[in-house]
Amino acid sequence: MAYAVYHMEKGNSSSGGIGNHIDRTEGKEHSYLQADPARKNLNIHFDVYEKRNKIPLHEAIEKRISEGYKGEKAIRKDAVKYCTHVLTGSHEKMKEIFSDKQKSKEWIQDNYKFLAKEFGKENIVRFTLHLDEKTPHLHAVTIPLTNDGRLSAKEIIGNKQSMKNFQTRYAAAMEKFGLQRGIENTGITHENAQDYYSRIAEAEKEAVLSQITAQKNILGVYTAESVLKLESSLKSANIALKMKDYELKKNGERLRFSSQGKTSAEKKEQVALERTRELRNANLKLDKDFKDIIRNPELTEKVRAILIEKEREIEAKKEQNKGRGFSR
Repeated sequence: MAYAVYHMEKGNSSSGGIGNHIDRTEGKEHSYLQADPARKNLNIHFDVYEKRNKIPLHEAIEKRISEGYKGEKAIRKDAVKYCTHVLTGSHEKMKEIFSDKQKSKEWIQDNYKFLAKEFGKENIVRFTLHLDEKTPHLHAVTIPLTNDGRLSAKEIIGNKQSMKNFQTRYAAAMEKFGLQRGIENTGITHENAQDYYSRIAEAEKEAVLSQITAQKNILGVYTAESVLKLESSLKSANIALKMKDYELKKNGERLRFSSQGKTSAEKKEQVALERTRELRNANLKLDKDFKDIIRNPELTEKVRAILIEKEREIEAKKEQNKGRGFSR
């Protein structure tokens, strides 16, 4: 089966990161590292209402709000100003759709119609097709303005149930392309749905990546001090892992020559394995944090170079550990 994939996020701060990603801004390649530069020319930046796609995203957002907002009170600093949308489907099905020029054209048009109906065409400030990543997908940015000119994401988007309804309506609009809605009430979030639906893992991974990048931009930058602390933590974890590796080997030797019964030996070995597993999991978490830092667009190129080299060292150590039996 092939699934329709629709992901939406709210934004209330700088849209620079997601804007650079969607627009493929020159000099901001760090915001779209997963894209293939040789295929960048295949992307299509569609004209939207009043051609707001021709100006930087943050300007387009402010322009639409200034024109459409009719409220008497000043807009709160923490108010949701825009929503980002990623629209795609299962990888193989999307490849099939885009192998047919007419079908891909209809898919794009129907996606635009869906957004225009749900949010109003005048509130769409970005509508872009990306073909330089693994799975074809659309990015859109909308402004949550009500019909009477209020800025209210709560009213436009609603609660979790409303979001489920959005996804149901989207799947219905995509049904003619052979894309269907995923299973409801699974108790899982959109972020881990790719684990549940293994057949759309690659499609959803590509689609959600830009949203993750945008959220990291909003949350703030990593300082040089935090980078150094992380490096120190990684070094300590790797040293500890080596020590635990050595300790485990010693325990194994003792257990093999122990006169104790089999049950006792198995218990000791299990304790040693559990301790080693805990340390390995802690090291993997540090490794994940480290990779997250590399993706942060605010880091200087010099620090990025240092981090990338460190990541290579970590990968090499992980391979060494696999050879020692730590890959479980």
